[in-house]
Amino acid sequence: MLIEALRTSYDYSHWATERILDVAAALTTEQLNAPGNAGHGSIRETLLHLISTQKGWLSWWDGSMALDEAISYQFNPNDYPNLAAVRSAWEEVQTQTFRFLDGLTDEDTQRAYEAQLPWGLPPTTFILWQMMLHVANHGTQHRSEVAAMLTAHDHSPGNLDLLFYFFEQVRSAAQ
Repeated sequence: MLIEALRTSYDYSHWATERILDVAAALTTEQLNAPGNAGHGSIRETLLHLISTQKGWLSWWDGSMALDEAISYQFNPNDYPNLAAVRSAWEEVQTQTFRFLDGLTDEDTQRAYEAQLPWGLPPTTFILWQMMLHVANHGTQHRSEVAAMLTAHDHSPGNLDLLFYFFEQVRSAAQ
C-alpha cells in the first residue's frame, strides 16, 4: 500500500510540474528569467532547483551518486538557458524517477540510509519512504512558488491541488 501512495505522489508531481511547464511556455525569455519574489530567483532557476534536487536525492537512493555529491547536486543554469532545456532535464529526471519507482516494493521503502547532512544536523538514519515524501513535498513547495510567479505574469497554471489531479484521473479512466 505504501508503494502505491508513493507512486501516486510522484505521478501527481509529474502532472503538476507538466502543467507548470506548459503554462511557462507562454512566457517571454525576459519573464522566464525575471527575478521573482519567491523560490530560487527566476521561474527558470526555481524549476532547475526543483528538478536538480529531485535528481540528487534520487541518485543517492539508486546508488548512482554518493551522498555528498547527491545533496550538493545542482544543475548549472548556464546549461539550461531556455524552457526547452529545462523541460528536457525534467523529462530525464522523470525517466530516472519512474524507473526507480517501478523497481520498488513496499519492503524496499523501509530501507535505511545513514547520513550526515550538511545543515547542522547530527548523523541520522533516514528511511527511504520518508525521504521520498520529503522530495515530493519539496517539489510542491517550489511549484507553488513558480505558480505565484507565473500568476504575477498573468499566466496562472490554475488549480494544482491533488484533488484536481485525482479528478482528472477519474475522468480519463471513464473515457
